[in-house]
Amino acid sequence: MKIKKYTGETIQDVIFKVKADLGPEAIIIEKRKFQKGGIFGFFGKTVVEVLAALEEKSRPHYQPVDSRVSRKKEELVKEKLPDRPEELLKSETEAPKAEKIESKNIEDKNKERADFSAERKKDEKIEEDHKAEISVEKEIKESYKNTKIYNHLFHQGVEEDCLNSFINKLNKGAGFPLNDNYSEKIESFSRKYFADCSPIKIDKKRKVVSFIGPTGVGKTTTIAKIAAYFAVDKNKKVGLITADTYRIAAVEQLQTYSNIIDIPFKVCYSSGKLKSMIEGKFKNCDLIFIDTPGSSWKDQLQLGRLKDYTENEIIDEVHLLVSLNIKSRDMYNIIERFEKMNPDKILLTKLDETGSYGDLINIKERYNLPFSYLTFGQDVPEDINPACPEILFKYLFGDYHV
Repeated sequence: MKIKKYTGETIQDVIFKVKADLGPEAIIIEKRKFQKGGIFGFFGKTVVEVLAALEEKSRPHYQPVDSRVSRKKEELVKEKLPDRPEELLKSETEAPKAEKIESKNIEDKNKERADFSAERKKDEKIEEDHKAEISVEKEIKESYKNTKIYNHLFHQGVEEDCLNSFINKLNKGAGFPLNDNYSEKIESFSRKYFADCSPIKIDKKRKVVSFIGPTGVGKTTTIAKIAAYFAVDKNKKVGLITADTYRIAAVEQLQTYSNIIDIPFKVCYSSGKLKSMIEGKFKNCDLIFIDTPGSSWKDQLQLGRLKDYTENEIIDEVHLLVSLNIKSRDMYNIIERFEKMNPDKILLTKLDETGSYGDLINIKERYNLPFSYLTFGQDVPEDINPACPEILFKYLFGDYHV
């Protein structure tokens, strides 16, 4: 018996595959449906799986040589067929081998069927676990959806799936029941939730940081703010490089900032010269910031050019700038397209142009990328905050307005 497993999106698709492979005489032994992919059983696609079989035609069975012949097979073969003794002897000796192979095939099919059943039970167990998790999620949602914290985050713009996930983590992380007096509990949890968020740190002799993002997000001004902080407040040697040669205004703007702060500045016209430039004019700098051309997230050619300024061996960190005053869906598109550049952190800009900060949680839940800075105006160097857990908590829960 020939047994095979087939999958498809519908039972009709699977039956078509079975008939095409095994023919119209095939029979369905088992069938089942399950969800493939998704989260906790949601958003996945339904897959139909069947186990089909075909009864193979039995081979003709030949009687062995008459038992009344008492001489050895070798002698009989030589006498009857003196010209081809080996072939006849081979056919006689292979008969029991064929039976063994057939027996082995049956054992293999039985094992395959047993494995299929075990796999099905495993899938059913996973599905049950998913249902249990969904039940827990639903229970948590029902428990907290009318509380102050749930309503507050919902009105802040946290999307429902991200909100339920955050509440679930909060429920586990806080270690005790929540109520409307949630401030201290939330603040304690936020320190853990945003623990990986932090500004740029000088943890080596020289650090090179590249800033990427869509056009108009505020890269040049943001770089000037961070450069001024390290050069003036921290007395560090900072260098500025711009690769944004498409906009003359961007070059002039960064040149002006470098003159005011009194730090070295250079224009990089080719990514191939970046390493020699850094090891030349900027060899004594503690920090080197690279301003890259703004790129539309829809333009794959422009995004491809950025890789030379993000995947270069001399680059230590890549920060992706995203404006918080745009639609969440557009923000997701930007992050997903720029993810190809492998950013280390996200830097959020234009927080002064919105009153909803729920995307802090949406981004963290969907992409698990830490934040580095938050900007909220054009003034250099004042309008910027490090994205530390305390600041993020204030934006989300402390009615913090800039």
